[in-house]
Amino acid sequence: MKKLSFIFLVAATMLFVSSCDKIDINNTHKPFDPSGQGKTVLIKDFTGVRCVNCPAAAELVHQLQHALGEDNVYIMSVHAGFLAQPVGQFPDFTTPEGTEWYNGNESNPLFSVDHVALTDGNTLYVEQVDTPLADALFEAQTFEIFTEATYNEETRQVDVVADVVAAAETEGNFYVTVSLLEDSIVGRQVVPGGVDTAYVFRNVFRGTLNGADGDIFHEGPVYLDDEYTYKYSIELNPAYNADQCYIMTYIYNKTDGKILQTALKKIK
Repeated sequence: MKKLSFIFLVAATMLFVSSCDKIDINNTHKPFDPSGQGKTVLIKDFTGVRCVNCPAAAELVHQLQHALGEDNVYIMSVHAGFLAQPVGQFPDFTTPEGTEWYNGNESNPLFSVDHVALTDGNTLYVEQVDTPLADALFEAQTFEIFTEATYNEETRQVDVVADVVAAAETEGNFYVTVSLLEDSIVGRQVVPGGVDTAYVFRNVFRGTLNGADGDIFHEGPVYLDDEYTYKYSIELNPAYNADQCYIMTYIYNKTDGKILQTALKKIK
């Protein structure tokens, strides 16, 4: 019954935001904790600066995140594909990793939820996000991620320590991927009726610290409280706003591509 109620909440939220011309972010549901176990979900939004339908889809997904709890649902905006290619004064947010994840798709916006519908090269349209999101939030938590980020103002170096702890016994081919995101970037975006020259880009994926696939940390059975620690460093691009940069860490099973847990940490 609890899951059915939650699915109804997700569906109602999707219907509400898709039927409104303007969304009032102050008029939202109370954040919902589906399991009480700390399971988090990552939505990858494959978008583009010249995609006219992408802003509305992004707004819908962010409203869904706000309604369900920003500690439960994370969003990564991945600029990839033909409509993400910069022309003239449009910003360039494309990355090699994002292009690899996009996997040759031919349209935007597209989405994945914990890599559901991503591993076989097929992605979700925004109206298809609700069911895999509800399913993912009700999955048992198998890992916990503890991330520390230290930023040096003078050198702009970011040092990251990611501790992964098993929250249950499980088995698989487990990888960890560590990424840099930048929020609240102002630039040009195609919108219905023209171009918004002061559009605010949210949760922009800037690249990984350890490759598109990440690093393998274990293959085979994992037991409760098993712990794995990884350290990474990156020199922050001078064009990036350190006050708006975050480290996102997620764990996935390489066998089926499924993301099992995600964590987000501001660098300063």
